[in-house]
Amino acid sequence: MFDQVKTVHITIQANYYSVTSLHLICSEMEKCLKQWPNVIELNLCFGFNYFSRLRADRNINRYQASMQPYVKTIGELLPRVSKLVLQGATQCEVLDEWFGDLALHYSNQLRYLDRDYCIVIDTPPLQTFNMLTNLNVTFGEFANYSTACAAASQLQHLRIYNIPCSVDESLPAVKTTTIVFPELRYLLLEYPRASNVFANIKAHASLPKLKLPCLETLHILFGGNYCPVLACAVLPTSMKSINIIGQYGILSVLDKCGVQRVEKLMMTALLNPTNNASDTKNLIKSLYDCNRVTRYGCLRLDKTLTLKPEDLETLTITHLQIGMEMDSAMVIAFITKLSRLVDIKFTNVSMEDPVLNLADPEINGDIGKTVVPFAAPINSLSVNYNNNRDSTQPVPELITYLLLRLPMLRYLTANKVSAEDITKHVEQFEPHFPHLSHISFDLEECPPFIVKGRKGV
Repeated sequence: MFDQVKTVHITIQANYYSVTSLHLICSEMEKCLKQWPNVIELNLCFGFNYFSRLRADRNINRYQASMQPYVKTIGELLPRVSKLVLQGATQCEVLDEWFGDLALHYSNQLRYLDRDYCIVIDTPPLQTFNMLTNLNVTFGEFANYSTACAAASQLQHLRIYNIPCSVDESLPAVKTTTIVFPELRYLLLEYPRASNVFANIKAHASLPKLKLPCLETLHILFGGNYCPVLACAVLPTSMKSINIIGQYGILSVLDKCGVQRVEKLMMTALLNPTNNASDTKNLIKSLYDCNRVTRYGCLRLDKTLTLKPEDLETLTITHLQIGMEMDSAMVIAFITKLSRLVDIKFTNVSMEDPVLNLADPEINGDIGKTVVPFAAPINSLSVNYNNNRDSTQPVPELITYLLLRLPMLRYLTANKVSAEDITKHVEQFEPHFPHLSHISFDLEECPPFIVKGRKGV
C-alpha cells in the first residue's frame, strides 16, 4: 500500500520539540517502509506563532547538530522527490539553513521548489538547481544565509513574494549585466503592501537587464510608484495576461516596456491625489487602446482620480471598478458610453439627483411598453451608495432603471438598499432580466424576507 504513495505532507506544530518530532516522523515512516520509491512531492511545514518563536529558536539552536542527520534520513526515505514545498522557516534562522540543506540534497532532481529561502537566479556555471522549472520564493527576516543558484535557462514559472526594498538583499550574488530566461512563461512579483517601495530610481540603476522572450503571464502586486524589475525587463511584444497593482509611476513603466498586444490586461491603480490627472488619463488610454488589448480589459480606480465616460469610451475595458463619487446621471452615462462592459462596480454613488427623472412606464404598471436595453452586455452590476444614503429609504429609481435595461444581468449587488423592497421589484419585472440568478444586499436594518424562486441570494 505505502509503495504507491506519491505525496507526503508533514506538519510539525509541536514547536518546542521540533527535533523530537522529526525523529518520530522519520521512525514511523521507516516502520512502514524502508524506502518510499514513488513519492515525488514532499510538503514540510513547521508551525510557529508569536508566542512560541523565542522558545523554538532556543530549542532548535541547542539541537542544531542533531537536525543535520535528518537531511540524509529524509533523502534516503524519499529518494525521488522532484517537488519540494518547505514552509515556516522565516521565524527561525537555524531551521532556515536546515531547509536550505534539504533543498540542496535534492538539487539535481528538483523541478518544483517552494520555500522561504533566498535563492539566486543566474547563468552558468554558478547554477545548482539544474532541473528546476518552477520556483516560488518568499523572502524572510534573514538575509545573510548562504544562497544557492537556479539556472535561469530552465525556469518556466517564477513567483517571488515579500521582495526586499534593498537591491543587496533581493539580488545578493548577481554579477552579470544581463540574465536571459528563454523558457519563462509565468512571472509573479509581490512587494510589501504597506511600504512605498522603490521611490529612488537611480538607486537601482545597477540591476541586470532581464530578457523574457517567451513570457506569457505577468503579475506585479503592490509595486508602489516604481518597479525596478519591470523597468529592467525586456518583454515580448505579445503576451496573454498582465496584472498590475500599483501607483501612478508603475503605469508609466508598463507603458514603456515594449508590449504591443496583450489578450488580458488587469490594473488596479492605487493613485496618489498629487499625481497629474491628465498624465494618468493619457496612460490609461495608451495601455487600454483597442489595438493593444485584444480581449479582456479590467481597470480598478480609487476615488482620487476623476474621469468622464468619454475618457474611456473607445478603450477595451470589459471590467470596470470606479471609486470617484458620482450621481445617477453619471452612472448611466458610464454604462451608456462603454459598450464593451461586462462587469461594472460603482463604489461611491451619491444620493439620487432630484432633477433627473428616471420614472418609466413599467414602474407605473404599463409593462406592455418596450424599453430599449443598453448596448453593453453587462452580466454583473454593483452599486454601492456612500454614507449619505439611509438603507431604510425606498428602492432608488436608479436600481430599477438599470435593471429594466440590462437583459443579460446575472449578478446584482447593492448596499444601503431595502432588500425586501428590491426583491419585490425583481419579482415584478422578472421578464426583463431572465438570467438574474445572484443578488447580494447590505441587510443592515432590514427585516427578514423570503425570495421565491431565486438562487444565490
